[in-house]
Amino acid sequence: MQAAERLVAERGLHGVRVSEVVKEAGQRNNSAVTYHFGSWEKLLFAVWDSHTIPINIERAALVADARDHDRFDLQAMMRAYLDPLVADMARHSPSYWARFSEQWLATINLDYLTLDAEAEADQPRTESVMVVHALLMDIRDALHHLPEDSRDRRVALMGRYVIGALAAWEREDDPVVPLDDLRRELFSTALAVLQAP
Repeated sequence: MQAAERLVAERGLHGVRVSEVVKEAGQRNNSAVTYHFGSWEKLLFAVWDSHTIPINIERAALVADARDHDRFDLQAMMRAYLDPLVADMARHSPSYWARFSEQWLATINLDYLTLDAEAEADQPRTESVMVVHALLMDIRDALHHLPEDSRDRRVALMGRYVIGALAAWEREDDPVVPLDDLRRELFSTALAVLQAP
């Protein structure tokens, strides 16, 4: 899983052959991915789940706390979206998760919150995905200053901005900006993206 995550993060979903992942993982059996995961797609979903499950457990706790204290506003929603992503990156050294996510985002429509059913078949459909989807829908519903038909796109743009910035940070060999400083700046600028007219 680590080999697949790193190679996809560095070269994209379509730039990696299964045989390269097998070799990078130190496996001799060319069928190792099929044996352990069933398919290349299931391996990618396993990588996805290895990050999104803990991230979305943290998100669900932040959402529940904000709701319990009647503070579930746009700022609380953005903290619930961003802070667990950054915390996950901080747990891994080096981190590849933002770059992996960026590669996945590069393969889907701009307005990924409103994909059609056929396109959705290519997306992970785990319970953890539903947590972030519900949070993104809450963010969308809080954008009262925008016409309804542009709210999904604005949330999708914000998500691409956040993931792209975090991926750029991961690519730096010796980041100039500490991750927590980047988190604070991203919080402000992503909020501005959402609140812009």
